[in-house]
Amino acid sequence: MEHIMKLYESSFEDVKLGKKKREYRLNDEKRKLVRVGDTIRFLKMPNLDEEFVVDVKGIETFENWFDCYSKYYDEDFKDRYESVEAVVQDTYEGGYYTKEESDENGCVIFSIKKHRIAHINSTACYLKKDNKVLMIKFAKKWGHVYAPPGGKFEEGETPLDCIIREYYEETGLTLINPRLQGMSYWKDESEGIIFIYTAEDFEGELTTVSEEGTLEWIKIEDLAEIPQFDQNRKFAPYLFKNELFEGKFLLDSKCRVLKHEIRKI
Repeated sequence: MEHIMKLYESSFEDVKLGKKKREYRLNDEKRKLVRVGDTIRFLKMPNLDEEFVVDVKGIETFENWFDCYSKYYDEDFKDRYESVEAVVQDTYEGGYYTKEESDENGCVIFSIKKHRIAHINSTACYLKKDNKVLMIKFAKKWGHVYAPPGGKFEEGETPLDCIIREYYEETGLTLINPRLQGMSYWKDESEGIIFIYTAEDFEGELTTVSEEGTLEWIKIEDLAEIPQFDQNRKFAPYLFKNELFEGKFLLDSKCRVLKHEIRKI
């Protein structure tokens, strides 16, 4: 479950830099809903135009601010306040919380850490034969665009394991010595990395129709002209080179590139 909290700029920047490891709050009804493993989305005041997500890794409750601040006073407050009493006084006089609501609700410390994103990682391979590349023309879900065969990881797989398995499942061909050509990070509502391979050797008989669509050999010089994902089109010039590339792509909800950068490794 995700919870929204607001922070003043200095505290917000400390959270981003990893300096702030605990968040102190009134233990009201909203805060009682927070559980270990939840996320907190901090919004930077006053404009609320920047946000940062953290994981809740611990929760400690107290009956009063003195006990609450005393627990980690040396780590969190000693450099700014001369005593625990001074922190309590600032809580009231600074307008954070009143004594009445503090006595009624008590206090809570949320131990926090930067939220770790679960990437959606996948592989793809451009197989070249007679100056042509084998591509899938999707039948339904992507609107008849072309893409190289590939797919998502299964448990225990390396990128190489994944592309060999996926390629065989989609084409009936077994890749021989596929070469890692590049890595492309992408982000829309989710985010992930595509490990992009190229290959020129294979064995087996080509399946006429993949579960995803139709398999077609496309001339390399025509790659820039066929309908395909915007991201793929932009890194196509880096294929079949004697150097690796790394791409970073910000996408909209329809997989169109809003911003990107590509560098050679």
